[in-house]
Amino acid sequence: MLGFLNLDMRLYKIIILLIVFGHNFLNAQTNDDEGTKIDLNNVNVQVKALPTIFLFGQQYTFRERDNFIRGILKSKWFLKDLSISLDLEEFYTNRVFRFNHKGKVELLLKSKKLPTNNKYNSFFVDGAAYSDLNITRLISSIKEVRIDSIQESIAQRKILLNQLVELNNEISDIQVSIDKYKEVYDDVVLSKRLSDKKFKQIEGLEKLSILQKNYRGLKRKVTRNRLKMESIALLVVSIN
Repeated sequence: MLGFLNLDMRLYKIIILLIVFGHNFLNAQTNDDEGTKIDLNNVNVQVKALPTIFLFGQQYTFRERDNFIRGILKSKWFLKDLSISLDLEEFYTNRVFRFNHKGKVELLLKSKKLPTNNKYNSFFVDGAAYSDLNITRLISSIKEVRIDSIQESIAQRKILLNQLVELNNEISDIQVSIDKYKEVYDDVVLSKRLSDKKFKQIEGLEKLSILQKNYRGLKRKVTRNRLKMESIALLVVSIN
């Protein structure tokens, strides 16, 4: 009888040990599993992409895009003295290069031409803070920035350049003729009684006067031509 009880007690102890061991094993497995879990709610899986710009249809990485937008909105982009210099990276190869432009540009915001006086470059009292606030709001909503050529302006500028070459050629020819006439007639002193020689001298002076008049006219055309070229915007910056 005692032997049976001893056996029964040993069996009972074994069962208890198995239960305790099994419980600890399950807890260990649960802890291990929990240790490998990732709480997605506490992990920022979104990586902010670098800003880009489309230059003549090609996409480039442009790290300073926000500063560029801020600068051009505050600048006098509508004047010929505007200067643009951008450090860009090719989107796939990461090759770095610089884009430079000198001259006025057109500025489009949401496909609409931005007027020279607007809420982004206010010159009123406390206007700077107002403009900065509007620019900050705009930058946060930008989806795309593009710089493109204005083909009509390029064609117009080409015409003006050709005209300028022709005008300068005419001026050169007239200058040669004027120099020749001046050599002969600059020192002529006219008398009241005109001989045939004096008449020819006067005729020469009249031709010289006409040449000089034409010369001045051509110079004025050259000036107007240059002003027209300076007023042409060859690039458009689109902010969408």
